[in-house]
Amino acid sequence: MINTTSEFIKLRNSDIPAEYNRTGIEEAPIDVWMELIENHPDMKVWVARNKSIPMEIINILSLDNDPVIRDAISSKYPLDIEIYQLFSKDADEGIRAKLTYNKGLPLFILKDMAKNDPSEFVRTEAKSKYDKRMK
Repeated sequence: MINTTSEFIKLRNSDIPAEYNRTGIEEAPIDVWMELIENHPDMKVWVARNKSIPMEIINILSLDNDPVIRDAISSKYPLDIEIYQLFSKDADEGIRAKLTYNKGLPLFILKDMAKNDPSEFVRTEAKSKYDKRMK
């Protein structure tokens, strides 16, 4: 477990793979995640990519202005239905396209994306994934 913000930053900036990889898998207290998000914007993407962040942090990061952050969150599963719906309407085409690969994406959202997404590319991706999952 990562116990402090400074520990997270030190590990993330390490040249030793075993150390910086810890920032992608280990849990931390909620106050550590919040401090990183609020006071260390350069670390926010690494928080978003961590596999063990709690849903409270996922909810916060799903609303981030930075599409790189939202992209990192869009591939997580399971997500709350509201987050899947939010990302299915994201302004960033890349996030919507990546969402179609999310195994947890409900079929009804995938179907809607296949029919109604403003991007032909995303519609094609969504239709392909929908058809594959229906088999």
